[in-house]
Amino acid sequence: MRNGKGCWLSVALIAVGVNAQPTYAMTIEQAWQAAKKFDPSYQKSQLDEQISETTVLSAKGELFPSLSTGANATWSEHGKYSNSYDVTFEQTLWDSSKWANLDQSQATYLAAQLSVAQAYNVLAEKVITAYLELAQAQSNLDLAKQKRLESKKIYDITQKNYQAGKIRLSEVEETKANYIDAQSIVLASQSELQQKKSGLMLLTNESPTVVDEIAADGLVKPELAMNDQQRWVELAKNSSPELLVAKQKVTAAEFGREKAQAGYYPTLSGKLTYSDGSERRNDNLSAGLNVRLPLDLNGSTRAQVDKASLEILSAKQDVIQVEVRLKTQVEQDFQQLNLDWQRVEIAQQQILTQQTVLKAKELEFSAGLSQASDVIRAHNLLFDKKNKLRSQLYQYWKRRVSLLKTVGQLDDTVIKQLSMALHS
Repeated sequence: MRNGKGCWLSVALIAVGVNAQPTYAMTIEQAWQAAKKFDPSYQKSQLDEQISETTVLSAKGELFPSLSTGANATWSEHGKYSNSYDVTFEQTLWDSSKWANLDQSQATYLAAQLSVAQAYNVLAEKVITAYLELAQAQSNLDLAKQKRLESKKIYDITQKNYQAGKIRLSEVEETKANYIDAQSIVLASQSELQQKKSGLMLLTNESPTVVDEIAADGLVKPELAMNDQQRWVELAKNSSPELLVAKQKVTAAEFGREKAQAGYYPTLSGKLTYSDGSERRNDNLSAGLNVRLPLDLNGSTRAQVDKASLEILSAKQDVIQVEVRLKTQVEQDFQQLNLDWQRVEIAQQQILTQQTVLKAKELEFSAGLSQASDVIRAHNLLFDKKNKLRSQLYQYWKRRVSLLKTVGQLDDTVIKQLSMALHS
């Protein structure tokens, strides 16, 4: 009664591949360019840089001479009229607080420039990660649809064989349950795909129909730029935008203390005034010097200096915190990369092994040594192994991107190279 069933199972339970994508797909480079134009956080970092630049210009302006003019006209009830005008030229000859303010504003401006690089680096990781997660969800949906298609074929054939009296009703019910499970997986995959599309849309303000995927066949381990963990750690110390920003904030805080300490020092300014009016017979030209010697009787300057000193210590602690986190992250990513690729290779072997198992189950079924449920189970396991391979593969690339982000090396060139690993 079981002879002859192996042939239709061999046809129905074919090896499943990824559906061919449409001709056009949003590439990762297109997503990256769109994100750079849209992402509010990245745009804000650029605005903060411009604000810091204007602060520097303002601080410089305080050191330049100022020129002002004024005019006055009066009338009395007796018809008397008078007018006057004056022109005043002022120059700060020495004010430590203004020089310290300029130094601090320049240091803050440099920190803002580095913050733009940091935002650029962070955005690149977000875009790449969101893109890869969408590609993985898209791939999972393709596999789920293939599984549903093959499950439907099995179910239809078992119904025909049951009507012909070749198999039991229980086997039909098993294939029906398997088909319903496959439908459920498709729905879950569709839901996940929509979530991942929303994630990428939040960064790009564009909703892609499809995206490129990482090829899951003919895999060769990509080479790293450096195979020494310590060199990656050193690169992070020298190139990480996050660490560079933290260090620059220490410099800005140190200038802030100098600015506070300037409250103890005297200031010197000069003024030249020319005035004339209807009641003056001769022009009046006057000049003067103004010296101010602050006395910190209320302790406000001392408090400002103490506050600035504490801000320096706080900024230095931020540097230490970032250094520790970067070192830990680099070491973790570097070590896990090799393990992730080993998992990819194992997943490939599991697929080959499961394909062999499936063929064996088909032969056993043809010989009447197993039931349809055994073949279905082997068939489902093959799909699971293929899903696992894709999961491990995308995990490897996300880990690699994380390493590059930590050391501040995510840029247009890296994204272009990554696009070569993707296909539509």
